[in-house]
Amino acid sequence: MLPPMFFDLCALLDRFDLALEELRAQHDPAGPGFCLALTRDGQTLRSASHGLAHLEWQQPLSADTRFYLASESKPWVAALVMEAVAQGRVPLDADMRGLLPALADCEQPLRLGHLLRHSSGLDDYLYLWRMQLGHDEDDLITQAQALALIQRAGELNFEPGTRHDYSNSNYVLLAEWLARDSGLTLDEIARRRFFAPWGMASSSFENDPRRVLPQRARSYQRSAATAADWRELPVNLATWGDGGLWSTVNDLALAEAQWLEDWRRHGEQALLSRCAAVDPRFGPADHRYGFGLEVLPHAERPLLFHGGCFAGFSSLVLRSLPDGLALIVLANAEGFDASAKTWAQRLWPSAAAL
Repeated sequence: MLPPMFFDLCALLDRFDLALEELRAQHDPAGPGFCLALTRDGQTLRSASHGLAHLEWQQPLSADTRFYLASESKPWVAALVMEAVAQGRVPLDADMRGLLPALADCEQPLRLGHLLRHSSGLDDYLYLWRMQLGHDEDDLITQAQALALIQRAGELNFEPGTRHDYSNSNYVLLAEWLARDSGLTLDEIARRRFFAPWGMASSSFENDPRRVLPQRARSYQRSAATAADWRELPVNLATWGDGGLWSTVNDLALAEAQWLEDWRRHGEQALLSRCAAVDPRFGPADHRYGFGLEVLPHAERPLLFHGGCFAGFSSLVLRSLPDGLALIVLANAEGFDASAKTWAQRLWPSAAAL
């Protein structure tokens, strides 16, 4: 008789293989597609790539293809901020109005914890951008423009801490604070703390999406003219903090080994644990978005995750830390389902609904 954990792992691998088979049947290998990896204890158990990174040149996707991670960038920014909190450089209840010029005109105290938990009441700068006249939806938005929009937004939508309202403005501001605190760019901060020590040579925070990056995937949406054709959907964000991170399946798998080791050594004081904490001082106690990570309940263990979706790219990292397991999902076709709920139900059928 197989040991319980080994049997559970075999069942998990069978469910992963079934999901992969279904996805391959749904997505034309001559179109954009996806890259997946399942890791345990820092080792990759399964890795698969399907589809093309560049349709015009018929370049296949691979585990070394760079994808735009969109909001999957936020946990990395949150980890840097929570490390600064742990080091005593800034408290969670710091009033950010005195630290960030974009918030200087706010009448109500706005705490660091409010930004991390999306409970600040700030309008999303993407919404504010779209509300302006004279802008095309494909116009490039810079970090400076995003900060100016946040500053001009006026009143908060609600008293900070009373509601959860996901806003990209929060993490643009967190990236700005990190830069002001260190005197370095967000990319340099992340490179020194994470990317270089962890061997993530193909990962970077980019505030110029038009810069040439080796092995970068393009992203696509179905053409309105015919479902058989694709239209390129370029990233038009020159902001970072809310997004901006480009990475690969292989790099993210290296990172999972490091996150897991930190968690096993430090438990509740580990960076992932800190980012997943739900502190009712800074947001609703019943909302599962913590300081940069969300928690999905499970019958036997909580699953930690964040994901992202923008301009045809989608991403997800879903973790069961007690089992040492992590799922990485990256895709470059608009409409690909990279939601935590879908993947949790595929791999852990008893996972509760979000």
